[in-house]
Amino acid sequence: MKWSIGFRLGFLLACFSVLAAVLVGYFTFVSGRDMLNDRAQRALLATTQILTQHMQAGFATVARDATMLAALAAETQAAQVQATPAVHAHDREMLANVFKATLSARPAYQQIRLISAGDHGLELVRVERSGRGMVRVEGDALQEKAHFPFVFETLKLGAGAVYVSEFGINHEGIPDQGGELPVFNMAASIVQGGQLVGVIVIRVTADAFFSNLSAGLPAPYGFYLLNRWGDFLVHSDRSQTYGFDRGQRILAQDSLPPVGQIIQGQSRQVVMTHQGSDGNPQALAFVRMPLGFQDDGRFMVVGLSQPMAVVRGEVVELGRSIGKILLALCLGGIVLAAWVSRVVTGPLHEMVRATQAFSQGQAHGALPVKRQDELGELARSFSDMEQQIRLQMTELNASRDAMTHLAHHDALTGLPNRRMFEQRLAQALEMSRRSGRPCALLFVDLDEFKSINDSLGHAMGDAVLKATAQVIQGAVRQVDTVARLAGDEFTVLCENVDSEEAAQQIVAKLQQAFEQPLDIQGKPYPLRASIGMSLFPRDAQDAHNLLASADAAMYRAKLNRRTGIFNFHPAIAHDIDL
Repeated sequence: MKWSIGFRLGFLLACFSVLAAVLVGYFTFVSGRDMLNDRAQRALLATTQILTQHMQAGFATVARDATMLAALAAETQAAQVQATPAVHAHDREMLANVFKATLSARPAYQQIRLISAGDHGLELVRVERSGRGMVRVEGDALQEKAHFPFVFETLKLGAGAVYVSEFGINHEGIPDQGGELPVFNMAASIVQGGQLVGVIVIRVTADAFFSNLSAGLPAPYGFYLLNRWGDFLVHSDRSQTYGFDRGQRILAQDSLPPVGQIIQGQSRQVVMTHQGSDGNPQALAFVRMPLGFQDDGRFMVVGLSQPMAVVRGEVVELGRSIGKILLALCLGGIVLAAWVSRVVTGPLHEMVRATQAFSQGQAHGALPVKRQDELGELARSFSDMEQQIRLQMTELNASRDAMTHLAHHDALTGLPNRRMFEQRLAQALEMSRRSGRPCALLFVDLDEFKSINDSLGHAMGDAVLKATAQVIQGAVRQVDTVARLAGDEFTVLCENVDSEEAAQQIVAKLQQAFEQPLDIQGKPYPLRASIGMSLFPRDAQDAHNLLASADAAMYRAKLNRRTGIFNFHPAIAHDIDL
């Protein structure tokens, strides 16, 4: 049987078209699969880094509470031994009431104590959570705690220091409830007259603390926390946690060897795949996080896991789309082979080159999608595949951008958060040093904001915070940076101010803005704010002390209800330990 040249050529062209379609489809699938896996790992690592930042913010909140309570205790004679018993009783009763209010506002706090620097670390005031509510422990039930690290380590650090203990098990449990609680302690020193007279210790229930931080994670994510030796503190299997307390160390580096790189200081983050306890593979990301506020090398390791099935589901969907496209490409190649002509073969080569360029991430020319033949159908199928893949990539990029924005902005007001504010403050101080022009830092705190949340609800409180952010932004210059630190605390960074008078004008304009009632859902709502101001380099030489100076000035402004404004002065430097 003789075969015509046209048939043989058409057959060869058909075979070539099918083979090319299969090869291009396979290469596209492999490339797309690798890109999706890489994107998923980077997204998991970014989510872990963001979670780490939220945990650091949580520690900072506890530290601020401890520092505030220590400052309050320093204003009293509760920790002194020279005062009369009546003065002692009054001041300690006042502190106990403050401790109870703090425990009520912070569900994760289990206990707050005032401990003397003398008398073997005797507890002077102790309030703890129990089944009956907030209970003050008195009399012989008060204990000596000088031998505990959260006492002697805090006193060793000196004035103004905040100490964070290692995580461990509190075998005392919760009074009237029993049980053993995973906890950590945050301690701040109390300074009176330049002398360390005691410490404030806040005991935090670890489960409640971390549940608030990880509550926003999607269901497929698993949360892990390790101490600096690799012991599990948080694990989906609670039998794996706090093994050192039971005399059986369960170390993450034994089951997850790459984590050893973080424990040994060889890396700050790792991404890996691991066979889960259920037999299903998981993607895991671990990030090293400093523990405490001193550069003592202590750290923790935060980890997240995600089932690989989530990522593989996208790969399977990509494979199905490419399979459909491959089928269309093969059929189009067979049909196009029947027309052996340069008009057909020429554009076919252009299609092959376009698919190869796309699989390699390179730009390609326009495809003949307007043709009313099989080649046009092939071009439109490829275009659909390209759009599907690009859509998936766009969704991944959007997710990454959203997490990046969340890491630098306050979710409620849209203002820069503490992290971005600290970065901009550091940049502003460096520019000020170079230019010789001072910059001003304003600390704004709403008066009696807690009563708004308590009486009108948190929804009204959120509306007040949003309106406050708008008022501050409208009152200051466009070049000024307005940020929300936490709660009702706002800051304004004013760069390149010509003089203290210029800064005072900004403060005056801001104060005038608060004299007008806020517009809350179309209704006027009067609100007062206390404003503190500090100047660089007059009042401080670094960002930390500049912020502390503004904060101290704001605190004095709260006491001066007549104006609500206070400028930092060296006379109040002892309040912030400058």
